[in-house]
Amino acid sequence: MDFFYARFIIAWTCWLLFADKARWKEMIPVCAFALCLSLISEQIVDWHVIYWEYYGNEPKIIRKLMDDFDVYIIVTYLFIQWLPQKQSNFNMFSYWFAWTALAITIEYIHLYTGHMSHYNGWTLWHSYLSDWILFFLFYQYHKILQLEKLLK
Repeated sequence: MDFFYARFIIAWTCWLLFADKARWKEMIPVCAFALCLSLISEQIVDWHVIYWEYYGNEPKIIRKLMDDFDVYIIVTYLFIQWLPQKQSNFNMFSYWFAWTALAITIEYIHLYTGHMSHYNGWTLWHSYLSDWILFFLFYQYHKILQLEKLLK
């Protein structure tokens, strides 16, 4: 089985096993926001300056669609779902640290297995900083729009 197909199956299996499906109305707007950010970043990376690229046996469009419709959606869904009830600075820092560590580990696996490369000065540290920014944006999007009220 090819790398990206396996990743797609693993990601959606995680969603099936761990997602609180009763909260989908709350989660879908944040996932759609994450998907839009992913699509925008792909346009920048593909047509302006190439900072990273994925490699695999799958057609390029399949790799891109799988990237958009598995990791971005699943990670965002679970990140928002499991936000700490008590949101102290320490709790939130620890929570974001755990999620950014997971995200950078996933990227490292891609790099290590040859399914991704960085270009034009982009490094794993840039990705790690970007992960912190993205998780902050997802959290703020959820918080400012008060999406938890969609459950009531």
